[in-house]
Amino acid sequence: MPDLTETRGRPAPLPHHVTTPLLTLITERSLDEDYAHVAARRAVTAEPQRPRSRVWSTALVVATFGALATIVTVQTSRDSEVQELSRAALIRQIESGRAEVGDLQAQIRTLTDETLALDDTNAELGAEAATLASRRQRLEVRTGYVPVRGPGVRINIDSAPAAVPNDELRDEDLALLVNGLLTAGAEAIAVDGERIVALGGIRNTSRAIHINGRPLTSPYVVEAIGDPGTLQARLLESSAGLEWFTRVSTLGFSYVPQNVDELRLPAATLRPLRQAREPSTTDDRRLDEEGATP
Repeated sequence: MPDLTETRGRPAPLPHHVTTPLLTLITERSLDEDYAHVAARRAVTAEPQRPRSRVWSTALVVATFGALATIVTVQTSRDSEVQELSRAALIRQIESGRAEVGDLQAQIRTLTDETLALDDTNAELGAEAATLASRRQRLEVRTGYVPVRGPGVRINIDSAPAAVPNDELRDEDLALLVNGLLTAGAEAIAVDGERIVALGGIRNTSRAIHINGRPLTSPYVVEAIGDPGTLQARLLESSAGLEWFTRVSTLGFSYVPQNVDELRLPAATLRPLRQAREPSTTDDRRLDEEGATP
């Protein structure tokens, strides 16, 4: 066994595990043992193909990412197509809505024009109806078949106190007064509450005066609706009125007039119509100038 203490005149080198620091030695031995352990395990399990597995894994990952990228691209393309279709559909809906709105606006304009035309027609018909109603009212007043009220004159008349039968107040005398009042502007006349109408008449039967077939008794009360301020004066200006006042003076008739703020005359009893004619333009014009308050 060689002498370790001296070789060729100098000391022999110390072993590596003696000169290596303890911490480094522990680390190296641990790593060596780990490597040896791993190498032994690989030898047992036969894992020399690990690099190929890593290649396949990498390829699989790349393929997966490629597939995902393809899917994303396809999906994006589809989404783009869907969005484009949705946009086109929305544009079509907007255009259709605009067309529908245009049609509705045209209908509104047409209906507005029709409404305005109907309003004009309605206004014309309303004016015509008002005119006809006014004419009807005046006709009813003139014919005496509606009750009327208004200012006028009340006249009490009678025969002379000691008059002989031939000098008594008769139908023809009363007719003169009634005609004079109508000429003076009276709108409606009643004698003892009996309306004077076109179809009626003033008649004498024996010594009694009959109006519309009803007998009256003296003294007689004549009521005429009209302007109290002018009615009596215009009565004096009429020919019938002059003849009446002549008989009043000659035969001594009692004549007592009185202006009244409001008279109320009843309607005449409706009698069967025997004959009628369509009113002429002159009649219409005369009715427009005359009237009374029913």
